[in-house]
Parts: sequence; structure tokens; C-alpha cells
Amino acid sequence: MFSFVILKLNRDNITTRLAFVFLLLSMPAATLAQPQEAIESNVQNCHFINKIEGSSGYGKKVNWQNFAKYSALTQAEQLGASHVVWERFTPIGAFNGTATAKAYSCDS
Repeated sequence: MFSFVILKLNRDNITTRLAFVFLLLSMPAATLAQPQEAIESNVQNCHFINKIEGSSGYGKKVNWQNFAKYSALTQAEQLGASHVVWERFTPIGAFNGTATAKAYSCDS
């Protein structure tokens, strides 16, 4: 009976984690971070903050671009950026990669 309780707790924990991962994956990266995506001509009057690079992390990620993009947008948000301009997405193998962008602060 004791092992049944442990199994049930582990199953509930796994279900909770899977639900969280599903929720995270179902949301577009742009809705998770505040900076807006822009093109170079739209940020000409903005202050350049810094280049940023996001990584998809380790593991077999089918849509690694979204993971790398979210990582970069999070960095841009921490720097106080209001806009990002994507420069490139670089694959590392078949399932991982990096997203490189420029972070800007634009006065509305």
C-alpha cells in the first residue's frame, strides 16, 4: 500500500509538469516577454542597448527556434529593451540552436 501512494504522488507530479510544459509550448514566444519584434527601419530613432543571444538549451527540441527566441527575449526584457531586431537563427545540430538579435529602447 505504501508503494501505491508513492506511485500516485509521482504520477500527479508528472501530470503537473507535463501540463506546465504543454502550456509553455502552446504560448508564442512573443507573448511571454515584453519586448516587441521589429525591423531595422522601425528602430532608427531608438537607443541601441546591446546585442543579445538566446539558446534553445540542451536536448532534442523539435522547435528549437521558439526556445532560443524566448531566451533572447527574456534577456532583452532584463536589459529594459522595448524592441528587438532579429539578426539570425543558427542551428547547432538538428534539434538545438541560437537566436541573435539587437535590443533597443524606444520612446513611445
